[in-house]
Amino acid sequence: MNTLNPKNMQDRTALITGSGRGIGKETAIMLARQVENIVVCSRTKNEINEVVKDIEEINDQVNIMGTKCDVSISSQVNSLVRSAVDRFGSESIDILVNNAGVAFDKKLVDTSEDEWDQTIDTNLKGAFLITKAVLPYMIERKSGSIVNVNSGAGKAGFSDLSSYCASKFGLAGLAESLALEVDMYNIRTMTIFLGQVTTKMWQDYDYNYYEKIRIRCLNQLADIL
Repeated sequence: MNTLNPKNMQDRTALITGSGRGIGKETAIMLARQVENIVVCSRTKNEINEVVKDIEEINDQVNIMGTKCDVSISSQVNSLVRSAVDRFGSESIDILVNNAGVAFDKKLVDTSEDEWDQTIDTNLKGAFLITKAVLPYMIERKSGSIVNVNSGAGKAGFSDLSSYCASKFGLAGLAESLALEVDMYNIRTMTIFLGQVTTKMWQDYDYNYYEKIRIRCLNQLADIL
């Protein structure tokens, strides 16, 4: 697998969705050591403020933009990308990490329509919207990397996670199709299927099971990026 060369990443911009906590936050912190510009976003402003503070303590040379954004709402996504372009330049959006996600630990028969919509809109529609917003800049420059954070639930069904599995299976198909569309523009589209990770979302689902493995996902992301 081709990987980005850190020596060539100093003038690059990375945008990470769902970066207020968990995998997204750790990914943003990791990339802050390698790229010049970081864009972090979450639906919760307090979480974003904390991430910005943590990154600035680690690397006070990095340029960081933290924005409250619901990736399932196109107007907010478009505003986020325009703000990033205005600040860092249209040629600088080089890395997109589609990480935002939610899950409900419920049987299908107990899942409400609102819970289904929230899961699909965040996990799948959100990736569609943000990818669509940044692609024109990557296509024009004929360069870029898009990483889709998926999970084992994108390959196999799990009891009581029907809406989550549906969204992650959909994300896998979206990423596979997109890779074929943008290959001619030298844009790499990758999917990382994570295993057990002790994020808050998975703690809410089954803490004892997912407590066992914490760092594997970050090692996999580091290998890709």
